Amino acid sequence: MKTIRILTLLGLIFITSKVKAQERGEINFADSTGMPGDNFSLQGALDLFKESGSLEDFEKRLNDKENSVNNLDLNGDGKTDYIRVVDNSKENVHAIVLQVPISKIESQDVAVIELEKDGDKSAFIQIVGNEDVYGEEKILEPVEAVEPPDNGDIKRGPSAYSPGLQGMYVNVWFWPCVPFLYAPVYIVWVSPWYWDYYPSYWSPWPPTPWRWHYMSCAHYHHHYHYYNYRRSNYAQQVYAPRRTSSPYVNNRFEANRKNYKANTTNRPRQSNTTSPGKPGRPGTNIPSMDGRPSRPGNNNPAIDSKPTIQPSTRPQTRPDSRPQTKPSTKPKTKPAVRPSAKPGNQQQRKPVARPRTP
Repeated sequence: MKTIRILTLLGLIFITSKVKAQERGEINFADSTGMPGDNFSLQGALDLFKESGSLEDFEKRLNDKENSVNNLDLNGDGKTDYIRVVDNSKENVHAIVLQVPISKIESQDVAVIELEKDGDKSAFIQIVGNEDVYGEEKILEPVEAVEPPDNGDIKRGPSAYSPGLQGMYVNVWFWPCVPFLYAPVYIVWVSPWYWDYYPSYWSPWPPTPWRWHYMSCAHYHHHYHYYNYRRSNYAQQVYAPRRTSSPYVNNRFEANRKNYKANTTNRPRQSNTTSPGKPGRPGTNIPSMDGRPSRPGNNNPAIDSKPTIQPSTRPQTRPDSRPQTKPSTKPKTKPAVRPSAKPGNQQQRKPVARPRTP
């Protein structure tokens, strides 16, 4: 009898904590989407990047079983996949690709970390989950949930990076890895490991069930939230030509992807904000009707209104004015003045003056 009471009490405690966690938005107990991306935590990857001192260190942390970030098995061999880190750098932008070797000839991008420096000591970051792995692009960014100490100043207002102020981005310049990537001595990191050639410290493990994996990395979810669009268009341009997709992965999860997209309209949006924050490039600071920016430089309403004005004005004014003014004035004025004046004066003066002088 006591055992039944204890089990009942524990069940009530579990249900109560579950409801409270859902109300705070900390844990989502929704069913799996069926896509392989359920087994890779984007929040956890960004959190490991925050703690890493270099991309080499970051790659090692990603493939550490104890960090509970990677639970992928894209090739279906019953073992977790190794995550390679490849940096694509140009000017002030880094597109850091997280990639899985599928076979000797195929690789699949899982996500890309887009980092852009926009000041002497200012940079912003997002991680974008690949559509082939997640069913659609999943965009996350950090959100600062802890207010700085007021040091006795009770008049201090809320922090600029408070999660209550949507659209604000977190300055990640002081993350250990960020200034290292922009140092003059930095050499662009490309993982030396590839299919069937991995570091000695790594050994794959059997993937855990999806729900176990989700619960093991739920503590990463507090400091990162979903966003509606990419802040850095330039980073997207750097990454796009280097995007890698595996035909094997696409074929294996084709049915899952179709089912996911068919149910997307019934699934609530994961983004908690629609207002744009600080954009990465000029010309994208004016949102469109749906909260997404248009192409750089094309979000000025005056530009979109030109095609509707020009065709309606030009054809109406020119044809109506020219044919009516010219034919009506010229034929009436010229014949009436010149022929009547000249012939009359020449015939009256010359015959009368000459016979009377001798």
